[in-house]
Amino acid sequence: MPRQGNSELIKQGARITKELITHFPKSGGEVAGLWAEQGSGKTAFLVTVAGRTAYFNEKNRRLMKETVIWRGRPKDNWHLVEGKKFCVHIHFLDEIEFLDKNGTPITDLQIFKYDTAEDIIKNLKRGWVNVYYEPQNYLMDEELVEEIRKKQFIDTFPEVADPIFFTYELVYYIERYKQQDEFITFIIDEADELFEANPEGIKHHLQSWFRKTCLRDLRKSKLSFILASHDYREIDYRIMFKLMNKIYFPSAAIPPARYKSAIRKKDFAMRLKMGQYLIEKKGNFGIAEYDEINTDHSVRAVWIKQKMKISIDKASIVNET
Repeated sequence: MPRQGNSELIKQGARITKELITHFPKSGGEVAGLWAEQGSGKTAFLVTVAGRTAYFNEKNRRLMKETVIWRGRPKDNWHLVEGKKFCVHIHFLDEIEFLDKNGTPITDLQIFKYDTAEDIIKNLKRGWVNVYYEPQNYLMDEELVEEIRKKQFIDTFPEVADPIFFTYELVYYIERYKQQDEFITFIIDEADELFEANPEGIKHHLQSWFRKTCLRDLRKSKLSFILASHDYREIDYRIMFKLMNKIYFPSAAIPPARYKSAIRKKDFAMRLKMGQYLIEKKGNFGIAEYDEINTDHSVRAVWIKQKMKISIDKASIVNET
């Protein structure tokens, strides 16, 4: 570790964090990996970032609230975001009941139903936190299937796909169809579900395609990604090499130098106090603090049994008996 005083570390931490959440046309989007053990502040950080992300609007010459797309989880905290409104996007075949910490249904949510990823794009609330829940029965878009088959040189593709693959489709179409000057930040918790280390079968091909096709141009496309998990070793090494920022919470493991980490003392994160995190970018690193939030008040998403399902033979919809 370079001989930096605490004041220099704090200065660098504040600068890198500002670059992570404040976006300008010339610099484009950011891609960050965040690692934290359970209970060390990951959720509070993601909630804070979602509320504070902003972009510089050249036309108005001022900072504007940036659109956030948040991957919803069965137990989540997106409702704790401050400074922005939020809405929820769920598949038209899915019936989801959202419950507060006492098990009481939450009835005042703004919910949009979608059939395809393009429907979500049409219904995006600009400057809001847009939470999406992946469809329980998922048929990948035919155009996207053909794109992946050609680039990955594969002959077969499952007709009914794992719901988590919908995120690949959503990113792909947002990158293609969003407004050219629009900034969007994706927040993906439990990112190892999408980018697991040592993937096999179709997932190996999908992660390879995503890295080469989507991640490569995120910065130019003004898209930012914050990928959160418990340990960097849970993430596909091909994705790790694409991370511009790395964020460590107390006791998090720090990757070796081959992953472009400038932090030589690998026990550095062990010295952090609760409420602090270590952040690095392009050979520089520093320490910063986040707002502590009571994340015990989670929202639970409960899927009600579907009355309809997607037939495996093409995209026909049939009644369930």
